[in-house]
Amino acid sequence: MRLLLLIIISLLLAVAVGTYAEHDAGQMIITISGWTIQTSFSFFVISIVVLFLLFYFLLRMISRFWNMPGQLGSWKKGRHQRLSEKYLSRGLMALVEGNWNKAEVSLTKGAPYSQAPLVNYLAAARAAQQLGAVERRDSYLMQAYKEDPDEEVAIGLVQAELQIKQQQTEQALATLTHLHNQKPKQDQVKNMLLHTYAELKDWDAMLKLLPKVQRAGILPREQIQARQLEAYGGLLKQVGMDADKEKLSNAWLNIPRKLRTEFHLIEVYTEEKLKLTDASDCEPLIHKALKKQWDIALLGLYGLVEGKDIARQLKFAEGFLSSHAREPVLLLTLGRLSVKNKLWGKARTYLEESIEINPLPEAYRTLATVLEELGEHGAAAVQYQKGLELATVGLSGGGVKLLGQAE
Repeated sequence: MRLLLLIIISLLLAVAVGTYAEHDAGQMIITISGWTIQTSFSFFVISIVVLFLLFYFLLRMISRFWNMPGQLGSWKKGRHQRLSEKYLSRGLMALVEGNWNKAEVSLTKGAPYSQAPLVNYLAAARAAQQLGAVERRDSYLMQAYKEDPDEEVAIGLVQAELQIKQQQTEQALATLTHLHNQKPKQDQVKNMLLHTYAELKDWDAMLKLLPKVQRAGILPREQIQARQLEAYGGLLKQVGMDADKEKLSNAWLNIPRKLRTEFHLIEVYTEEKLKLTDASDCEPLIHKALKKQWDIALLGLYGLVEGKDIARQLKFAEGFLSSHAREPVLLLTLGRLSVKNKLWGKARTYLEESIEINPLPEAYRTLATVLEELGEHGAAAVQYQKGLELATVGLSGGGVKLLGQAE
């Protein structure tokens, strides 16, 4: 537009000069170093205009050639950006749709053109894992780190997440431990470390990390407590495997007093103590918990432990009959406690009623022992057989959890 305007102005100027020259052409004499140039004024003006235009166009061409590499670079940059956007969009859509091959190919093709290839490589690593190509996954993660070392935490979190999903839990722990050492205040690293410790059943490390997680406000209080219960419960089970009463008692006493009233921990502790045959100290724990709130799991265990006063224990459990008369687990517990008190007739009544409502292998087995005490050996053998058949069916189906596994 500017060029067209310049040409029009030049033509108008030439016309004006030509019109003027018709009336008075004039003379123009120029002397330079002994040289004399004589011409009409109109020709001089036209020559100056033409020379100006030629000089202007020459400068324009030189400027264009001079700027050509930069313009070519800008054109290439724009083209690369368009290609990057196309491949990234195509790759992410394929990733969402579950087309892992297409996603990996598109994302890796677009990475060289992208201004932020980190995104391409991280997404390609996810696609490669879905294809089972763990080596390619690790290669993409390494490439992402080379492209942007400052994003080590983001890359490491993705790596740890993929390792966990691939059940490479120990490798994930190594990755997260390194990140935690580098960025101890990073919340997501702590959160994933907590999950990894739980997967590896490293309860001590989990309990050591939980206060930091709590102070950082990463998880709500309810989840913090759930994690604590999980960790302390896991520790009790680990110690219980050593079959050492003293170690188990010490592990229980090391649990914060407030948490020792939680039903889950009382249940785990009782189950581990029952394996060591002496669970008398669990009776007051369960007694106090059941007075506070009804709980089927603890009620089932209450019939297995033997406190200092078994008559009082039976009387306390019978107090629930008024509100839970048709509860088979309660009736089984009452049958067991009646056996401990050598009240064979009462035990038989409770156990037969429990079986009538909901037959359990433990009820059949306990009833068989009662019938043996009463001298009814044939009937006892029948109950043993029924209990064995029911337990066998339950175990093969995988759908029945035996209440008396602690026995």
